Amino acid sequence: MPDVIPLPERTERITASLPDPFRRSQLDGDGPAFALTPAGPVVSADAWSGRHLALLTGGRWTPLTAGPRWHRRPRWDGERLTADVSLDLAAERFGEETVPLPVPVPVPVAGREPSPVPGPAGRGGKVVHPVLGEVLLPPRAVVEAVVPDSPRRDRIAVLLRRGPARRVVCVDGGGVSHWDGPVTSVGPWLSPEEVVVVAETWPGRAAYAWHTRTGARRRLTGPGAAVVGDVLADDGIAGLSWTSAGQPRRLWTGESAELAAGGLRLRPDPPRGQAPPPARHTVLQGPCCPLPCLLRDPPGTARGTVLLLHGGPNGVNLGTWSPFAESLALAGWRVVQPNVRGSNVLDPALRPPPPGRYGVDDADDVLAVLRQVATGPVVAGGMSYGGYLAARVARLSPRVSGVFLLGGFLRFTDLGDSGHDGVRAFLRTAGDRLAPDAAPAAVPHFVAHGEEDPRIPAGAVRAHLGELPAGSEWVGIEGEGHGMLTDHAARKVFPRFFAWLDGLG
Repeated sequence: MPDVIPLPERTERITASLPDPFRRSQLDGDGPAFALTPAGPVVSADAWSGRHLALLTGGRWTPLTAGPRWHRRPRWDGERLTADVSLDLAAERFGEETVPLPVPVPVPVAGREPSPVPGPAGRGGKVVHPVLGEVLLPPRAVVEAVVPDSPRRDRIAVLLRRGPARRVVCVDGGGVSHWDGPVTSVGPWLSPEEVVVVAETWPGRAAYAWHTRTGARRRLTGPGAAVVGDVLADDGIAGLSWTSAGQPRRLWTGESAELAAGGLRLRPDPPRGQAPPPARHTVLQGPCCPLPCLLRDPPGTARGTVLLLHGGPNGVNLGTWSPFAESLALAGWRVVQPNVRGSNVLDPALRPPPPGRYGVDDADDVLAVLRQVATGPVVAGGMSYGGYLAARVARLSPRVSGVFLLGGFLRFTDLGDSGHDGVRAFLRTAGDRLAPDAAPAAVPHFVAHGEEDPRIPAGAVRAHLGELPAGSEWVGIEGEGHGMLTDHAARKVFPRFFAWLDGLG
């Protein structure tokens, strides 16, 4: 069975004034990005703006949802299709909604109940299995995923996380087996003894078959540096979502036997317009640890370098597609996306330690990257914490001629009034390991911020505008939350950003 047809490109109505790479659509990054239903695969994608569901049937995509509310994380339970629906996108509040399919689906066979799929049980505790009963879990581990529906019906696979450590555990009537490694997802079962495990070898993530009895592992996808996300199988059909540095996130479907055979080659769809040269990945040596980096060069001579830093601070730069990074490369810039101390690289050969001091040690790592791979004038920026880190680096290096913050902050005190649980947990964990506040560097800053940001209060960032030098810009995005989730925000921010970037010289 061939790959499914590509998603349609995003229309001019959605991407007006945006660079060409923003026309390419992709599956949602918040898994599950698709569901396998008897009517055909259903995806959550941005092809119709926002995040909406679409069904592939008869060789074409049929949208199932529309309007301003997002629909994401489609799930098929054997009888109905459900999805998360945004109640307040800026506040990051979602509920659950049933989504009707436009074509009849087979009625479940009498006496056959849908496979129970218990969700994550939170921190520690237990999972209840219909055959095994209560399965006790370590008290301090976080349950990431549960896969109960083995063909034998008497076993369960659970993905556990404790800090950076990951463990897949299989429990059945004969005992317990486990695999410790950089695992990001688990499931489905390929046979009574083998279950799919997705694990990271930077910059990619590949699917493997793990034999729960012998411990043997064999690779199912590859070769190449694709980043595999969800893997599902139902009634003889399998599907997986994947992306690469030059390929938007897309769907592969085929027979379960084809996936189980291994050696699955994921074929990209080339863009219709111009594309930069393929991204490279390299590992640089930092002050205390290796620094894995993605490099995207422009088609010709670089006019300078953009250091594009991830948020978090425990975000990660994998070999995934980015319309923003690709647009920067097409605009003539070398784009460097490093992983520094604090990054959530899971590959044990490259996983960096946390910073001893946030805004100090990780800034030293960015400076090491700058010295080794930057060419010409340097502009540093990023999303959230990445914007903060860029502002710190600009104070330390005279080579930095501009800074951009997308939903970022300029001082740690900007976070003091945040009511977001994740931000408050970070501040508690960091304690006194935060860099002292300082005045912004004397270079132009581009600051774009959602006015309804629940994580970093826009007012706290706006209060520093008077300290920014000439050539700086502020873009407040009405109705937007943290970052730039919506197409409205992208249309408001990126055209102004690229004009500002051109104005730096």
